[in-house]
Amino acid sequence: MTASPRTLLWPLLVLAAFGLLASATITFAATKRIQAATASKPKAAEPAERPPLVVPDVRGKPYVFAKGILDDAGFAWRVSTKNGYATNTVSSQTPAPGTRVVDTGAPLMTLALHAPSGQKESGSPENDSPFESTPLKLVSGEKAKSASVQAPKTHETKKHTKKANAKAKT
Repeated sequence: MTASPRTLLWPLLVLAAFGLLASATITFAATKRIQAATASKPKAAEPAERPPLVVPDVRGKPYVFAKGILDDAGFAWRVSTKNGYATNTVSSQTPAPGTRVVDTGAPLMTLALHAPSGQKESGSPENDSPFESTPLKLVSGEKAKSASVQAPKTHETKKHTKKANAKAKT
């Protein structure tokens, strides 16, 4: 039994009509999407005023930790003593801790380091932050200060202090 051409024509016409309807729907949706995107342009965002940064206190801390603290606070750094080894300790910083500065991107802080006694410096020193710094601008009314760390009290210093306090009481 063979099918007549007329019975084969109906399924073919239904399939063609379905294809035409689907392509017309997709074309219509694509046209509407493009028109919607061009009709309303988003407004450019105005730069928000950034709050001032507060300089963290990294004096007395190992250089390797001071770098992380400054990175987290949004500062770039430079070592002024040319010995930026990880085990060195920060002896002074400019500006002083607590100083408020304008957030210019990565304001530059200057650190002075000292090596622990008896410690051999090895490896390559890292004297500058890995990213470019921006100028340091103080918030109006602030004065630039540098701050040094006081020498830590040793065991001998504590003994002498206790003896002096005992003599003062008698």
